[in-house]
Amino acid sequence: MLINGRNSECLPVLDRGLQYGDGLFETIAFIGDEAPLWERHMRRLHHGCETLGITPPETALLLEEARSLVGEGRRILKIIVTRGQQGRGYFPDEGEPTRLLYTRPWRSPAPDESGGIRAHLCRTRLARGGVLAGLKTLNRLEQVMAAREAAAAGCSEGVLCDADGFLVEGIMSNLFWSAGGRLFTPDLQQCGVAGVMREFVLDVASRAGLPVEIVREKADVLEQADALFLTSATGLVPVSECNGNQFDIRAVPIEISAAIDKLLRAE
Repeated sequence: MLINGRNSECLPVLDRGLQYGDGLFETIAFIGDEAPLWERHMRRLHHGCETLGITPPETALLLEEARSLVGEGRRILKIIVTRGQQGRGYFPDEGEPTRLLYTRPWRSPAPDESGGIRAHLCRTRLARGGVLAGLKTLNRLEQVMAAREAAAAGCSEGVLCDADGFLVEGIMSNLFWSAGGRLFTPDLQQCGVAGVMREFVLDVASRAGLPVEIVREKADVLEQADALFLTSATGLVPVSECNGNQFDIRAVPIEISAAIDKLLRAE
């Protein structure tokens, strides 16, 4: 683990990331010393820093530090950027941000996920985020509560709606479904995280001529869906069942699954 470029596992208790969740994070897939979606992650991180008024770390420095940690094979790197220790209470002062980098093993699908997973339709709802919508901030308690709920239902993932019942995302992923030859994904302008793999999927669909609609729909729309799948830094996971609805994992667009497999393939 690196904190501001030094090997350390000690973060000052006065850091605003601990005190107020005043910061952002990125979860990045590395294959060897390369991160296929690095530029997209950096754009999102810099956008988030600009929105929160945090000075972003230099991209070249982050990449150098990341490569010193990841080693060979496939690893997941987490970057956390906080506002640092400046200020008192909710009123921040200008100062030096904190950057923290560490790695963890790649999460490979479990054997029983090869035929798709069961996803729990969560009762936990996401609040509309206003200026924070789309950002990957350190405030993730709604996801923690939803994960506890999904685990209690025997599921490793869940589908989340906003306070008005509109579909938003998975607990740790973005959400897509197909119906009638068209692809759909929730609108994230009011809440949710705009995932970099989601952005990649939208680009792939556009290049392949697949019609995609970004929509505000309630969960009952999934009753008419042919396929439901989730995307994250580590790839695409098809859903076989959610809230009593059955989905055909073979109906996931091959153009999408093949593009993600190629992107994350370890040579």
